[in-house]
Amino acid sequence: MTDRDEYEVRKKAVFDGMGKRGQERILRIGYENWDPFEAPKDPRERIFSSASLKASALVREYLATAGISGESVAVHKELFDLCRGFLQAESRAETIVDFCAWLRQKKDRG
Repeated sequence: MTDRDEYEVRKKAVFDGMGKRGQERILRIGYENWDPFEAPKDPRERIFSSASLKASALVREYLATAGISGESVAVHKELFDLCRGFLQAESRAETIVDFCAWLRQKKDRG
């Protein structure tokens, strides 16, 4: 048995051992795209990556420039996540930024 065959047997065993809801979630993302043996992401990367450090600095700069003090943790987190996503060219973040620009133009036109 090759390594690939062994991998597929182990993958199928993990899938078969899952509950129905877990299996449905895997099927939504695509069984062939699912890797049950993928190493977990390091949560420190989210905080200490260069994009995260830059996003944090930009959010602090924005809040200071806008004169916003005492912002809620939720607002800071949302701004941080959006900024980090935008710096990493995530389509979700770019779509939100484009929408905000569109909405601002629409509002300014009256």
